[in-house]
Amino acid sequence: MMGVLGQGEITGGFGVEELVGIPSAASSSEDAALQKRLLRADLLALREGENSAVRAATDARIKTQLVSLPSYQAAQTVFCYISVGSEVDTQSLIIEMLASGKSVCVPLCEGGGHMHARLLSSLDDLEDGVWGIPAPPEKSPRIAPAEIDIIIVPCLSCDSTGYRIGYGGGYYDRYIEQLIVEGVAGNKPITLALCRENLLQETVPREEHDQPVDIVVTEKAVLYPGSAPPGHSA
Repeated sequence: MMGVLGQGEITGGFGVEELVGIPSAASSSEDAALQKRLLRADLLALREGENSAVRAATDARIKTQLVSLPSYQAAQTVFCYISVGSEVDTQSLIIEMLASGKSVCVPLCEGGGHMHARLLSSLDDLEDGVWGIPAPPEKSPRIAPAEIDIIIVPCLSCDSTGYRIGYGGGYYDRYIEQLIVEGVAGNKPITLALCRENLLQETVPREEHDQPVDIVVTEKAVLYPGSAPPGHSA
């Protein structure tokens, strides 16, 4: 458990029950999937309703927290989502990472809910991908999971155990699960989510396939639901 913030701070002033009017604990996978859909819709509406200037200032503070992490500073290769719309901004972060000499890879989504990490040299290289989300060209070099130090995972919300509400595609859960299955030479990358404080939840519905992240970074704190992966210092 995080133990960093009080309950009111973690939930941003509301809990799952207040958002969707149903219990936060799922009695079955089907119940969890339904709760996720309901919560996802409410969180999207809340996020879209945020003032853009406030959102930008919050995201800048999140980035400041992130780049201060020793594990981030030591990382040579970072697998990062490409932000769109009201998501926590990563495009400015990607520009800074490339300028600092880090290797940056971004997701190329394929059929069946699977994706691969592809090397990115510039945001100018991005093309329209699945659902219109920017994606690297097919010809971009594929980066093996064993080469990745940190994976920055998108989320609508996270809870006190590192579980998150994403967008329902399951791409990152499958990717992270595959890393665990394959062992990645005994050195699993650190998984990290960027989340605004007002969207944090005390708990989120979860399904069997869901994979928690190792670190949650907000504009106010760096939260550690569990221990950092072996061989890494967070």
